[in-house]
This record gives sequence, C-alpha cells and structure tokens, in this order.
Amino acid sequence: MKTLITLRILKCLPILLLLLSLSGPSLAEDKPGIYFNRHDIHMVDATKNVYLVSAQVDFKLSPYLEQALLNGVLLNVNTFIGLGKRRGWWWNETDNLSTISYQIKYHALSRHFLLTRNDTHENWNYRSLSTALRKMGSVVNYKLPELSPRVKDGEHYIYMNIRLSPATLRLPLRIQSLFSSQYSMASEVISWPLP
Repeated sequence: MKTLITLRILKCLPILLLLLSLSGPSLAEDKPGIYFNRHDIHMVDATKNVYLVSAQVDFKLSPYLEQALLNGVLLNVNTFIGLGKRRGWWWNETDNLSTISYQIKYHALSRHFLLTRNDTHENWNYRSLSTALRKMGSVVNYKLPELSPRVKDGEHYIYMNIRLSPATLRLPLRIQSLFSSQYSMASEVISWPLP
C-alpha cells in the first residue's frame, strides 16, 4: 500500500513542480535591475512628425544602492530618449532627443524620500521608497521634439534606456560599477521602429 502511494506521488511530481514554478515569483523579479513593464509610442502630429512616449518602469535596487540611499547618498536617474538609424556595416548612428533626469535622496530626520525632477524642477515627498520609485518609473505621454521628415525612410527608430547611479562614487567603486550592477544599474534598450 505504501509503495503504491509513493508511486502515485512520483508520477504527479513533474506536474507539481511545474505548477510551483508557474505560481512562484521568478528569479528576474527578485534580481536587482531596471525592468520595463510597459512601453508605447504614438504619433500626435503627422505633419510635424511629433510623437508621445509612455513607459512604466520597475526599479529593484541592489542592497548596496538601497543602503547608500538610506545613509544619505543621492541617486541620479537618467532616462535617455534618442533617435537611431540602422547601419548595415557599422554601429547604428544615434542622436539624443531628450533626457528625463531625477534625483532621489532620503531625509533621515523626517524619514521621507525626496524626489526631484531636474529638467522641470518639480519636487515630491514620499514616505515609502517603493512609492518614490514608482513615480520615478512613470513616463506618461512625454512629448518628443519635432523630428525631421527624413526619418520616415524605414531606417530610423526611437529608443529609450535608463541609468541609475550614486551621485558620488569613490574611484575603486566607479571602476567596479562598469562591471557590476551592485553599484550602478542600467536598463535594457527598448526601441520603436518609425514607419
């Protein structure tokens, strides 16, 4: 009787493991980094070639960056939006269109996270880090500058990427930050082809 039950459990084991792996959080969600949840682009003016960009980004800080923030280190976050042109034989040509720049710091006396958008000089005050990071990762209908009509050749695309780093990093950590996401982080580059 015992062996019969054991055999039935062993037959069901692959199915149970599959269900557990689907229901549990993935390793990528727990890993520090910058992740795009949604991203979209729409044309708002066809004659002037003007686009709106929207994105929702999740920031998962490394333990080092979170501790640095709680100990008074400013974190700089830059969202780069650019225009690229595909080339067949060399690196793609890129041109920066716009940068959305944030600074986040922790105020220990009030226990609040202070978020400043440098390009518009707006300020926000949050009690929780997750709320501040959610606000920082929200790009809603951001209007890009007018593009030249020559970008409609099928070779051009709009791209976006995000970099997060401490405002002050000592020299050894600055070198290490080139090779590790513990001291600074960068997102993947997403792109939208232009018709």
